[in-house]
Amino acid sequence: MLSLAEELLHTTVRLEGKKANGTSVGTGFFFFRDERLWLVTNKHVVEGVLAGRFFVLKGIGGGEDKQPLLGEFHEVSFSASNFIGHPDPTVDVTVMNVSKIMSENGGIGSTAFWKHISEDLFPTEEHLDKFIGPMEEIVFIGYPSGLWDTKNMLPIARKGMTATACYVDFDGEKKFLIDASVFPGSSGSPVFIYYAGSHPDKRGGFYSGNRMHFIGLIAKVFQRLEEGEVKAVDIPTEENQIAQVYQMIDLGITFRPETIIEAIDYYLACVGNSPISTPKSPSRNSLCQCGSGKKYKHCHGLIE
Repeated sequence: MLSLAEELLHTTVRLEGKKANGTSVGTGFFFFRDERLWLVTNKHVVEGVLAGRFFVLKGIGGGEDKQPLLGEFHEVSFSASNFIGHPDPTVDVTVMNVSKIMSENGGIGSTAFWKHISEDLFPTEEHLDKFIGPMEEIVFIGYPSGLWDTKNMLPIARKGMTATACYVDFDGEKKFLIDASVFPGSSGSPVFIYYAGSHPDKRGGFYSGNRMHFIGLIAKVFQRLEEGEVKAVDIPTEENQIAQVYQMIDLGITFRPETIIEAIDYYLACVGNSPISTPKSPSRNSLCQCGSGKKYKHCHGLIE
């Protein structure tokens, strides 16, 4: 069985795209909501992509015993037209419905291995009140500067900290800042608060056990011009070799997780489907419908 940290590595995919003026690389991740599986990234990662692809590892075994086959993969194609973005043009979040592609019935689900993020990992009011402060250590998963483990098909994990409180709207928008080195290819990387073994509360007390929360996805980075002007720009996705005249100041803009929910609801409205608010629960001993390979009672049917 994979550890919690190992599972995080299987939530993301490397998005490669061919555009009219070159190529791009970014990060996408799987998100489960409304009985559907979604691929989430930034609008600027897929904008203008004429022919794109991402890779999903193959798996061996079944159910909770399923394991990844490192280096063996399925290739999935996409283009910009497969995505629908958040209705607010200033929110750099877009989603693609990959439910059919990743299903076990007609898709690659029976032989693919992946993990997904869901609303269960969003911080609750109790978490925010008791545990989460304005300065938290974070982990984000992605493909900085296009780098990844090409033999095993695995992403790279990096660390940083929140530079502004993740629960406060920075500049009045649903975003916050992180203090981390964010490079091209990191666009769309999911950001987590992750503690292994023990974790503190706001008063300095310690608790045993792991703690993990999904708090958003990276979209932009602040750069400083040589003349001294500071501005926020999209994280570059192009792989072209160019001379940079900007200096990154290690501050990244991260959109809060509720923007993903809003993007999904907008997608469903655009295609004529309503969000499913009260799905019928499967048998507790059957496999969870999300595709995790776990029994429903050990996944989305888990009793708190």
